[in-house]
Amino acid sequence: MYKNILSHSLVFLILLVFVSCEDKNTKGKDFSISIMSYNLENLFDNTHDDGKNDYTYMPKHIKDSTQEVQEYCKSLRNGFYKKQCFEVDWSDEVVNAKIQNLAEVITTYNNGQGADIISFQEVENVNVLSMLVQRGLGELGYKYISLLEGPDKRGIDVGVISKYPIESHLYHSIDLAGTGNKRNITRGILESRIRIQGKTISVFSNHWPSQGNIDAARLKASEVLKNVVSQSGSDLNIALGDFNTLPDDMPHGINTNIRTIAIDVENEARNRGVKLNSKGTHWYRGTWNSLDRIFVFKDGLEKNNLEIYWDSFEIIKEDFMLGDDSYYVKDENGNRTYYDVSGVPSRFDHETLKGYSDHLPVVVKIGVLSK
Repeated sequence: MYKNILSHSLVFLILLVFVSCEDKNTKGKDFSISIMSYNLENLFDNTHDDGKNDYTYMPKHIKDSTQEVQEYCKSLRNGFYKKQCFEVDWSDEVVNAKIQNLAEVITTYNNGQGADIISFQEVENVNVLSMLVQRGLGELGYKYISLLEGPDKRGIDVGVISKYPIESHLYHSIDLAGTGNKRNITRGILESRIRIQGKTISVFSNHWPSQGNIDAARLKASEVLKNVVSQSGSDLNIALGDFNTLPDDMPHGINTNIRTIAIDVENEARNRGVKLNSKGTHWYRGTWNSLDRIFVFKDGLEKNNLEIYWDSFEIIKEDFMLGDDSYYVKDENGNRTYYDVSGVPSRFDHETLKGYSDHLPVVVKIGVLSK
């Protein structure tokens, strides 16, 4: 069940023979592309990757009989994660259920066809991303896949699937040394260069440091993103993903470095009166926040006569994706008040095989206009 991977390397998989996606009937005519971002919340296969702490996501009969796994689970200090490590049975049935459930969400868009380009966060490796495409999205035309193996010790990475050719890839590392953060290593940014109608679009997939890190860590990530976008040379630059940034971050990486040069599609859509069906993309302890965002950089829009279709922006929030949850709030004396809620993202349950992710996907269309 064990396999070797190349740590800190860029893994590229082309599922089918490279062919041009430019339809002769549409070449030279106006058309649009749709771009989605979705945090899949721990999409793991059930085999161990060397150098990664992915032991929770293995079949229980393998975990029970493997000393390495037992020792790792015993070493965990957090009681919840230790219990998960010992008891979760991440069987083939569970993996397949998770894939099918996520595919159900993805295909709610565009009458079952999905978006043209999708950026995913919290994907373990290219193997499980290929499984999602082959088993869940098989006939939808996602011929191109890219995923980077980054430094995250649990093994969660970012990846992209596309109906258009991915011509090249770059991995931009983020070094948090000097920020005062407890950890200097964090997830990098995947730049996927995609060729569409004679133009190159750089899609920058992000999964910034979580709120468990200091705000300056996300400021550093924003500095790296701003710098690499300025050097991309593509006709259009789009940054999307899970930015893990709250309104009260101080310093605020998005406000400081990104909104000055890019359009925050959700914010602008709301300002233009677009009616959205959710207050955000992620719910935590009674509060909705838009951790998941799409930024379109202004210079590419202006130079190439491109247009954001504001009414196309969606936070995908269908009833079947939602469920019940509960949380508590502590007062100054440590007393807990409990609350029950409904209509929040339904997380995947490995026992019932129901649920999806704790994030909602976002999607937008951009009009690519011929000269």
